[in-house]
Amino acid sequence: RSRHEADTMPGFDYSKWDNLELSDDEDHHPGAQFIEANTLRRIKREAHDNKEKERAEKIESLEKQIRKNERKIKELSEGENAAGNEAEIAKLRSANATFQSEVDTERRQKKFNAEEAVRDAWSHSLVGAACKPDAGPEKLDYEAFAKKYGDQLDALAVKDFGFGYEEMGDYFRDNSHLLTEHAMGYMLLKCLYMEMEGNTLGMRRGARAGYALKSIVDFAEASKRSMRDAAPAFFGRMSDPEVAKEYEKMYEDYVDKLKKRAVDKKKEEEAAAEEEATRRLQLKGDDKALEELPREERLGPGGLDPVEVFESLPKEMQDAFESGSVEALREYVNGLPLEDAKHHMKRMVDSGLWVPAPGEEPGLALQ
Repeated sequence: RSRHEADTMPGFDYSKWDNLELSDDEDHHPGAQFIEANTLRRIKREAHDNKEKERAEKIESLEKQIRKNERKIKELSEGENAAGNEAEIAKLRSANATFQSEVDTERRQKKFNAEEAVRDAWSHSLVGAACKPDAGPEKLDYEAFAKKYGDQLDALAVKDFGFGYEEMGDYFRDNSHLLTEHAMGYMLLKCLYMEMEGNTLGMRRGARAGYALKSIVDFAEASKRSMRDAAPAFFGRMSDPEVAKEYEKMYEDYVDKLKKRAVDKKKEEEAAAEEEATRRLQLKGDDKALEELPREERLGPGGLDPVEVFESLPKEMQDAFESGSVEALREYVNGLPLEDAKHHMKRMVDSGLWVPAPGEEPGLALQ
């Protein structure tokens, strides 16, 4: 489409981009090659600011003169000799037309740098109930954060953003309270458990947002900014196809690491569950399992047989072991005379039915 056709399209005026000044344009400053890039940009910005300041002052002066002439025209028009003032009124109106033409010309020639041409879509005001004071997500510990925002993060984990990042950028702009390291940790665990449950598709979807949060954390640390300040720049970079392509590779690497970690964590949890089951069997005094072992193999650390010791315990203690209730066992032992309690607890420790805490005297366990 030709530029002429674009200019004639209704509803959009492309001409406002004609005067856009870009900081990376070729510079013809006589000493440009000897000036550090940042210093050169600063010089250009200051020159631009000074020029536009002069332009603004000129416009203000012209508009001030226009207003002064309008007041004079009103006075002459409403005076007793209005008819005799027509020539002067016409002169003032002609002067105002000239002044207004100069104002319009100055405004058309105004140049914009990149910062002035970009609209900040991330800054917004809150009204009404949204203004209610809050501790702020950054000041919450992980448990408090997860309790307050867990439902929202669960919904985020199943939200489908597709393959574009503009929608995700809009989401975090509207929910910037989720731009925290706590949210990153929550999403990591969420994805990990989804993969452990075999929900790889759900894990990949949740990892989209989870890896974006991790990337924003890294980007914020590198640029020494907060996550809220770094997020717009991060999502802005994702509009570059080459950046997005490289990011996709890193995302796939993140997913592969999640899969490997899920396998390891599942083994760890299965081992922990097996250990807990064994401990509970021991706590319950599962004498049937113990009776299957030769007596010399089932002896406890103090040389006593756990089967024999269990059978010698009062019925209330046996019931507490079989129910797995430490509280019931403690309550009964604390009701015994001290010597009886010491006797039974020492025998349980020596037989391996009870494992005391480090440094705890065997005879005073549960006291």
